Amino acid sequence: MNAVSAVPMRTRAVDAELLAYGGLTFAAVGWAAAYVAGKVVLAQMTPLAVAAWRFAVAALVLLPFAIRSRPGREARPAAASLAVLVVCGGVLYPWLFLVALSRTTATNAALLIALNPIFTLLFAPLIGEPLNRHRLGGVLVALLGAVTVITRGHPGTLTALAFNSGDLLALAAAALWAVFNLASRGAMARLTPAFTNCVVCGVGSVALFALAASQHPWAQLRAAGAVAWSGLAVMAIVSTVVSGQLFLLGVRTLGVSRTVVFIYLMPVLTAVLATTLLGEQFYAAQAVGGAAVLAGVYWSTRVPAAGRVSPPRPPSRRRARCAARAARRPVRENSGPG
Repeated sequence: MNAVSAVPMRTRAVDAELLAYGGLTFAAVGWAAAYVAGKVVLAQMTPLAVAAWRFAVAALVLLPFAIRSRPGREARPAAASLAVLVVCGGVLYPWLFLVALSRTTATNAALLIALNPIFTLLFAPLIGEPLNRHRLGGVLVALLGAVTVITRGHPGTLTALAFNSGDLLALAAAALWAVFNLASRGAMARLTPAFTNCVVCGVGSVALFALAASQHPWAQLRAAGAVAWSGLAVMAIVSTVVSGQLFLLGVRTLGVSRTVVFIYLMPVLTAVLATTLLGEQFYAAQAVGGAAVLAGVYWSTRVPAAGRVSPPRPPSRRRARCAARAARRPVRENSGPG
């Protein structure tokens, strides 16, 4: 390959990385927007109805891509994992997420749900993955940050057990997300993301509609205003479908280590959007606790330097000359002892 043809290839690689970074930035904003849009929609609809409509719309958008990538019989071993994904990620998580959002601030919900990597590490020994001391240190820092956020910086809340129910439900949602993460490893080995997400959203929405039957989700949707409809569209299309696909594109282009950093932006962007658009107050305890949560998540999920694989260094000129001289020397055959 000559230098002239190498330049366009490098240019295309740089353009692909720039597009990936732009997509990941949009994805982080989209995830943060789900918390703000959820607050807006919950002012006119119940959590179960919102969750049902959000996943129904997302499933319809994903359906053409799921049909194109539907698996064959070889995907049957993934049925058990897919069932766990539907229960945890398609029914319980969206329900708890919205109930929590209706009872606490968008900022608190985002900070506490950001603990899902920590719960994933804590549950990992159940599937045979050890929890070493390096990761345990990050877990402890993140949990200390979560306590700071929940108690608003007042230790007396712990002794009085005067917790906000929305904060506790956000923690439960983070734990369910962690179970979803662990179960997805068995499913994604045989199923495409579009097919998996479509099944999770589609089956989950049917279950959520059944649970919300007494709350009349159709009547709620008809009675809701244009603002609530817009919020639902943001949650379903932008936050669930588009942001998820952009994240997968970022993983493919940039790798996991550079892509996962954008997940840490989500609570920060949520705090900015909630303060600006919803008028929520941002307290010092949230800043301190949130920083500890994100630091603990980063600490526990980063790859230690000893575990990184470094590319081999090219040999120096002196070592190359020595190797060349050794290669020119005649090789004496060994005929045995003596």
